[in-house]
Amino acid sequence: MEALTMDLFSEIDVGYRQIFERSPLPMWVYDLRSLRMLEVNDAALARYGYSRQAFLRLRLTDLHAPEDAVKLQEHLKLPLIERVAQKAWRHRRRDGGEFEVEIVTQDLKFGGARVRLVMVTDMSVQRRLERERRELEQRMTGVLESMTDAFLVLDRKWCFTYVNPQAEKVLQRSRDELLGRNVWEEYPAAVGSVYQTQYELAVAESRAVSFEAPDADGLNTWLSVTAYPSERGLAVYFRDITETHRADQALQEERQTLAAVISATTDAIVSTDVHGRIRIFNPGAERVFGRSRESMEGKTIDPLLPEEFRAAHAQHLRSFAESATASRVLQFGRRIKGLRADGREIELEVTISKVEHGGELLLIACMRDVTERVRLDAEFQRSREQLSDLTQRLMTQERALVRGLAQTLHDHLGQTMAAIRMAHETTLTLQATQGVALSHEVARLQAQTGVLIGHAITQIRQVLMDLRPPLLEEQGFASALDNELRNRALTQPQIDISFHVAPETGEVRWPSEVEYAAFMVAREAVENALRHSGSPSISVRLSGTAGSLELEVADIGVGLMAESAERKARHLGILGMQERAQMTGAKVTMNSEPGRGTRVSFRWRSPA
Repeated sequence: MEALTMDLFSEIDVGYRQIFERSPLPMWVYDLRSLRMLEVNDAALARYGYSRQAFLRLRLTDLHAPEDAVKLQEHLKLPLIERVAQKAWRHRRRDGGEFEVEIVTQDLKFGGARVRLVMVTDMSVQRRLERERRELEQRMTGVLESMTDAFLVLDRKWCFTYVNPQAEKVLQRSRDELLGRNVWEEYPAAVGSVYQTQYELAVAESRAVSFEAPDADGLNTWLSVTAYPSERGLAVYFRDITETHRADQALQEERQTLAAVISATTDAIVSTDVHGRIRIFNPGAERVFGRSRESMEGKTIDPLLPEEFRAAHAQHLRSFAESATASRVLQFGRRIKGLRADGREIELEVTISKVEHGGELLLIACMRDVTERVRLDAEFQRSREQLSDLTQRLMTQERALVRGLAQTLHDHLGQTMAAIRMAHETTLTLQATQGVALSHEVARLQAQTGVLIGHAITQIRQVLMDLRPPLLEEQGFASALDNELRNRALTQPQIDISFHVAPETGEVRWPSEVEYAAFMVAREAVENALRHSGSPSISVRLSGTAGSLELEVADIGVGLMAESAERKARHLGILGMQERAQMTGAKVTMNSEPGRGTRVSFRWRSPA
């Protein structure tokens, strides 16, 4: 074999032999009929892991992978002249490891024998890289196919080379309809649009571009587009942002509306940061404080407050801003002092809330100038106090007047009428005893005069009882009210008037002014029920202790009527009851519904 090898290369050019021996690629020579190895270079020995002697003892079949045995045998069964060398095989190293190869062969003649020179290229790394590239392409394709964003690729001629399913939905065309076609021809409406301008800019300047625009076909949708240029063309990502765009438009409209409301409202709206620096100063604030927006924006709120309140107010706002409370409103309707540009102090009703905007905490104060209202309230309170004092004096005078009038009627007019009656009766007695004959007419007049005198005395007694119930001072409120209701029942027998007194209340006495006010309220409430309610029954309840008194007058009549005259009369009576109660520190309430009756309550609690 050695001699054969030497003889072989003796016929080969020396330069060719050096190429064979020094080649970095594995090379060997084998006999086409016996398949035995005749020569091998060092690169082949290193790649296959054999010594020179061991390699030259091999046959061609020893280098092939077992899986290729059948394929190799079929190949070797072919006639020699028909046996064409196959380029791709799997070879096996001495340690059993396999790798893919590509071979280049050259057939030679040596004497009468045919030999083949083989040069081997290890394709393992290349095949691995190709597999990795295919796997990467598959993964990339999978990602692009499944991604929620639309994606397409255009080549340098602006033709579609890839369109993912999401892009098909957005473009409303299938990829079969688009691949290989020019984008500007398929979508002529996009010619001259922002799409063409931005795509060409990306390619010309080799930089990515991003933009938002309505769709080119007028489908009333908005797209967010990012295009990345490359040597092969342009990769375009885009997604449908119609809902987001509409939401942004709605938000912008709301902001414009809010700005219009803020500008149009007559209340002062001032927004500041946590340090009190003004961000918003609306026209209402300009009117309330007499200062322009330009002069206040960016400044602190100090000029808007009297000097003595500035430090405390600033600290109050900082505490509110830093508090961890869930409430975002400081106080609704809080009253503070303000200062106009002319130096005049004003009363402000303010609501302060906090909001986060752009990661920054802002305080928003809505202020209303209530200076005039405060002045009117103060005047009203003074007038009410004066009216209350006047009412109290009038009622005191009323009691004194009633007492004096009753005393006069009893001590003077009553005695006078009694004397007249006695004189009249004496005259009648004398005439009868002396046998004086009277004419029929005179007798009639004297009889009529006696009746009138009796009526006058009865009426005077009734007036005395109405003006000054004798039992009220002598036996107390419960007894006086019981007597009053019994008298009412006699005059209104068709109406059931009931009086319920708590057992512990019967002997209780209250301050005279309280008993008098309660008695007058009860009398007025019963009178209203008798006149206006149409109720078949009236219930009066009394309870209390030495420190409290509760009185209730209820009917089951028509309730408060809608007729203006009757309603006004009732309201005037209610007003009188309320005024009487107020003078004693008591409270009168009335509950009434049409068709469900009326309930009047008098409640007094001792201030002690």
